[in-house]
Amino acid sequence: MKKYISIFLSGVLSGFCITFGATCYLMCLSLGKGGNADLLKVVGSFMFGIGLFTIIHFGFWLYTGKVGYLFNNKPNYLIDLLICFAGNVVGSVVLSFLISLTGQGDALMNVATPLVEAKIDSTWYSIFIMSLMCGAMINLAVEGHKVASYPLGKVLFAFMPIALFILAGFEHVVANVTYFMYAKYFSWKALGYFVLMFLGNGLGSIIFYELIKFVKKLESSKNNESNDNKLN
Repeated sequence: MKKYISIFLSGVLSGFCITFGATCYLMCLSLGKGGNADLLKVVGSFMFGIGLFTIIHFGFWLYTGKVGYLFNNKPNYLIDLLICFAGNVVGSVVLSFLISLTGQGDALMNVATPLVEAKIDSTWYSIFIMSLMCGAMINLAVEGHKVASYPLGKVLFAFMPIALFILAGFEHVVANVTYFMYAKYFSWKALGYFVLMFLGNGLGSIIFYELIKFVKKLESSKNNESNDNKLN
C-alpha cells in the first residue's frame, strides 16, 4: 500500500509540474501580440519543458514518461501506471483550479478556450495520431536524457522534444487536463477524446521505445558477427 501511495503522490507532483509548464505556455500566448506573437509561442514551448525537466531530475511518476517501459516490467506495472495517471490528473486538476481563481484566471481562460475548441472540432483519428506522436516525443526526451553523456545533452533532450510536440500541436493527455480546466470545458466527447489521448500517448511511447531496443539489438548482433569474423 505504501508503494501505491508513493506512486500516487509522486504522480500528483508530476501533475503540478506539467500544469506549471502548460500555464507558462498559455501565459506566453496571452502576451503575444502582433509581430512578437510567434516569438512568444516559441518561448512558451521551451518554458513548458521546465515541467518534464523537473520530473526527470526528481524521479517523479509521469504516465507518459513511464508507460514506454511497460514490457520491461511485470504485469502488475499496469496498476502502477494507472495509479500514476490518477495522480497526474488530480495534480493537474487541483493546481489548474487554484490558479484559475487568481487574477490570471480570465486571461488563461481566454487563451485556453480556442485551443480546446480546436481539439474538440478535430476528428477522433487526428487526436489519436497526434497523441501517438506526443508519446514518442516524451519517450525520446526521457531516453535521450538517460543516454546523453554530457550535461548540455541532457538538458537539450529534456527541452527540445517538448518544444517540438508543443509547436507541432501533438496531444499530451495530462497537459490537456490543464487546458480543459482553464477553458472550463466538459463534455462526453471530451471524455472520449481523453481516452484516445491516454491510449495514443501510451502506444506511441511504447512503440518508440521498442523500436529503439530493436535497433540496438540489431547493432549488437552486427558487432558480435563482426568480432566473430575477425577471430576466424
